[in-house]
Amino acid sequence: MADLTLNQVCNICCIHYNAGLRCCALGSLVEGVYLFAKRGGIGWIVACASRQVSRTWASRDDAVTVAQASNACGDWFVPSRTDLQLGHDCKSFWDSFSSANYWSSTESDASRAWIVYFSDGGINSAFKTGTRCVRAIRRVSY
Repeated sequence: MADLTLNQVCNICCIHYNAGLRCCALGSLVEGVYLFAKRGGIGWIVACASRQVSRTWASRDDAVTVAQASNACGDWFVPSRTDLQLGHDCKSFWDSFSSANYWSSTESDASRAWIVYFSDGGINSAFKTGTRCVRAIRRVSY
């Protein structure tokens, strides 16, 4: 097993498999994005803070468009509630984040969706008409 404390950069853009990802330390800047979690052969990558948007839930995919504009990989997405909770748990490996709350892509009912508070990890449902932070992520396997 590779030493995960090494700060080596691996080429992972636009591919779904790269054994070299094992050598990247969490928090590594990899082709302009940040590796924030690894588990069971899957790596989670978050777009840079400069690519974060503030939108209503209906416009949340603007975060994907902005992330793809700076990193042409086509597999960016708005994280599910589960992925976003992982993002909160590993937020120390993000370049920066808002202490406010973030939209997930998971609906709680027709008029509400789940949000995660990055200040304390709390989870709640909120009306989709509210404006919240949105940050795109990617998943890659290694």
